[in-house]
Amino acid sequence: MLEPGLGTPDPFVSMPAPSVKGRLFGGLFFFLALLCAGFSLYNSTHAAGLVGRHGTLTVERCWIDHGSRHHSDRTVCAGTFRADDGATVDHEATITADRERGDRIPVQQTVSGYLATGFGQIWRWCALFFLGWIIAALGIPFAATGILPSRGQAVAVGRLIAGTRASAWMKRLVLGGAGGAALSLYLAWIF
Repeated sequence: MLEPGLGTPDPFVSMPAPSVKGRLFGGLFFFLALLCAGFSLYNSTHAAGLVGRHGTLTVERCWIDHGSRHHSDRTVCAGTFRADDGATVDHEATITADRERGDRIPVQQTVSGYLATGFGQIWRWCALFFLGWIIAALGIPFAATGILPSRGQAVAVGRLIAGTRASAWMKRLVLGGAGGAALSLYLAWIF
């Protein structure tokens, strides 16, 4: 009787043939990882004050924005943004933050709004970057084998690459991503 071992799929699970759809499915994970990296880089450079216009947002009112079915509730504060160079004043500035009336928040003006600045914010966005590593790792088995799994076959696809370079890269990305995200979240919590 055949016994499933490392690098061999379960003999009782029939696997679909490799296809372009399977490779595209793996590529979708890589694309999502790139989105995480790009979003992280964009926001962390603003949080570091390297890009955008630096200033202060003085909180005038806050409210809870009730999320929809796909989004959770969040606290939004509005007030007046004044750029440090005095060139810009925005009386309708908003930021996602849980603050009190009168609080002065150092922010960076972006194309789409305002982001809080500081080391804690930078590390929070770095955690998203490392989460992208984990997402990329999830796409490796599908991109390497070209198999688009049906229900319950994803683990079997992962077993197909066991012991290969693809498997080694997958492990490195998962461990590096998890370690980097954990360290980043810890540093965000400290600062």
